[in-house]
Amino acid sequence: MANFYKNKKILITGGTGLIGIQLTKELYKLGAKISVVSLEKNLELPKKVNFHKTDLRKLENCLKVTKNIDFVFHLAGIKGSPKMTKTKPYSFMTPMMMFNINMLEASRINNVKRFLYTSSIGVYSPKDIMREKDVWKTFPSNNDWYSGWAKRIGELQVDAYRKEYKNQMKTIIVRPANVYGPHDNFDVNTAMVIPSLINKFVNSKNRKVSVWGNGSAIRDFIFSRDVALAMVNLMKKVPNEPVNIGSGKGYSIKKLVEYINMYFKNSYKIIWDKSKPTGDKIRILDTKILKKMGFNQSTNLKDGVYETIDWYKKNKEKQRRFNIFKNE
Repeated sequence: MANFYKNKKILITGGTGLIGIQLTKELYKLGAKISVVSLEKNLELPKKVNFHKTDLRKLENCLKVTKNIDFVFHLAGIKGSPKMTKTKPYSFMTPMMMFNINMLEASRINNVKRFLYTSSIGVYSPKDIMREKDVWKTFPSNNDWYSGWAKRIGELQVDAYRKEYKNQMKTIIVRPANVYGPHDNFDVNTAMVIPSLINKFVNSKNRKVSVWGNGSAIRDFIFSRDVALAMVNLMKKVPNEPVNIGSGKGYSIKKLVEYINMYFKNSYKIIWDKSKPTGDKIRILDTKILKKMGFNQSTNLKDGVYETIDWYKKNKEKQRRFNIFKNE
């Protein structure tokens, strides 16, 4: 693996985020020459990483950052809670589509050799087990309607490119499950379930935590470092079909809450707010293709959650209030 990436010029969009910072560190260890595009610099980036603060909604910016690049890992996107995707759908859908269109076109023009597109579990309809071939049989869940369609359109764009320019640039599509870990968005108003809950526990002043629903919803959670390692593997192997990146296991929200409370010696009282929605019943990714590609690593949820809590406790004062409109 090291010989494959050594001295390769690699661009990571969204390289200071949840998955991006892990991916940057892994590729740096493999000897790659890395450039990162983000709106905010992360002090944990290796010193030799070339950082660009750039708005990817503009094609001219995408052309600049992809010049002389060998591989692009396109992770940049807008991330937020299901509530935010429903109340601010334009602010999710439009920037994501602009990022995708511009980055793929710039990569084509600048003769990038390989391009990895990061899709999402949100492209799937509600279903117990989600298999790659089933995406286009139905529509995205109502809970992921706009963001799910934005990611699907990105996949179509990559597919169209393959058909017309298949001998020019190799492309890879990955669909991560519910990703969590250090460097996530921990704002309780906009965050996904794991970072939002961690924030509530750490900052509770009365040892009580309110959780939406009844805890019965089952999700496939995958640690950010595992996703990064899977991407490193798949960029090298270039599968000819989209690949799910998940644990392939289902955990209930109740079990998740139990793990977080265990970290704090079960010292919190949990209040289940059943007046609030529980969400889709079961969402688990089928990972057979991922395993066939030679990757079978999944951090235990309890261990991953503990590591994430440790990181948040050390860094919570540095956390900014997450703002999906901050694209400048």
